Amino acid sequence: MDEGIFQIAEQIVQLNQKAYEVCLPLVDNACGRIVSEDELSHLLDYLLDFACDEKVLELYKRVCRRYLYVYPRCIQFYVETYREMWTE
Repeated sequence: MDEGIFQIAEQIVQLNQKAYEVCLPLVDNACGRIVSEDELSHLLDYLLDFACDEKVLELYKRVCRRYLYVYPRCIQFYVETYREMWTE
């Protein structure tokens, strides 16, 4: 049973790494220009699913900081959603 748990944990680590690799260019792109609120929400939805991982969380924070003054209500919603979903 311990081996099975180890394999599952390893798969989760790999999945989080893959999510980071996929999200990094998307975040770079979104932070290099002004995106629509719909595009921002879509990106943050995707990042939120993997925000338990430190590297993905840093991407999430980067996007939130970039757009805090452009779409303040949207960012507020996603900060609150993160807290509800991932903090105790």
